[in-house]
Amino acid sequence: MRFVVKHLNILRSIINTINMGSETNEIIEAAANHLPNLFELSVFGLLLKEESTLYLYQEESCPPSFTQEVAQNMVKVISILGEEPNDLSCVTLKIEKKKLLPPHTAMDPKASLKSYLVLPLAVEGEIIGCVSINSDQPNVYDAQALQFFSVIGYQLASTLKQFQRFSSIKTKAIYDNLTNLYNRQYFEEKLITEVEKSFQEGSPLSLIMVDIDHFKKVNDTFGHPEGDKVLREIASLLKASVREKDTVARYGGEEFVLILPDAGIQKATIISERIRRKVESTPFEVGETHTHITVSLGISNFPDHHPKSKGDLVKMADQALYDAKREGRNRVRLFHPARR
Repeated sequence: MRFVVKHLNILRSIINTINMGSETNEIIEAAANHLPNLFELSVFGLLLKEESTLYLYQEESCPPSFTQEVAQNMVKVISILGEEPNDLSCVTLKIEKKKLLPPHTAMDPKASLKSYLVLPLAVEGEIIGCVSINSDQPNVYDAQALQFFSVIGYQLASTLKQFQRFSSIKTKAIYDNLTNLYNRQYFEEKLITEVEKSFQEGSPLSLIMVDIDHFKKVNDTFGHPEGDKVLREIASLLKASVREKDTVARYGGEEFVLILPDAGIQKATIISERIRRKVESTPFEVGETHTHITVSLGISNFPDHHPKSKGDLVKMADQALYDAKREGRNRVRLFHPARR
């Protein structure tokens, strides 16, 4: 009886920890960190259908052949259930090594899969993936292990599905449907945060406004579907041209905006020129032909341009963009106070 109570307490602790996760990785890692307290295992695996990703948390001495066996077994199960992945090449493997076995215990380099439990992760009749515990020892899992693991599997499925729903709602709220860049609402909120931070700390902040030159001609000549394709391609070029901490958003129509924290005028100019050259040198496939497209860019900066608010920063970048277009397009211009 004491043994069962102890295991029920461990089970309750695992469920509570899973519920506390706020990201997919946190939820899965919470399970991986606590499952060895309840089960003997060499590898814990979780395959998410939506991401086509198989997360494996394995004993640090686990040989590659054993990892392969576990992964193939999980893909086989999800395939039998009729939930896609037919072979291992259809999923992305994310492997993390941990000390899952008792201290000073290592797996045999020739170890093979001897015991496993694989369960579908099902919520409201929908299978979102599968989960497994695996061992190189025979006859490790009994009926009680299956019961406990089923409870954990149900909780994992429920928590992950709830997170997926939240992520879907969040994605719709902050991303532009066409380009998959941040939308204008997110940009406005992000700019408030970055401006407050820069103004308080005195750190530089640059804003770049980008506009596609003569974009109306593309829509009028080739149609809006082709124009949408150009917008998506330019969005990809913008994302590929900036740093990880920069924010790229669709401002409206064919206009984009970039927030560059900790970037002075020189850095902002380098990034702007990089974007201008990339767009200019890219042959865009429009209709049945290839055409060249250019962009104009305007830069504003704190503290160099002395903006007093986020509104000032936007107006200054917009003025610089207007100057770039007025002076012939396909160029980068800095805000100039005299032209305000």
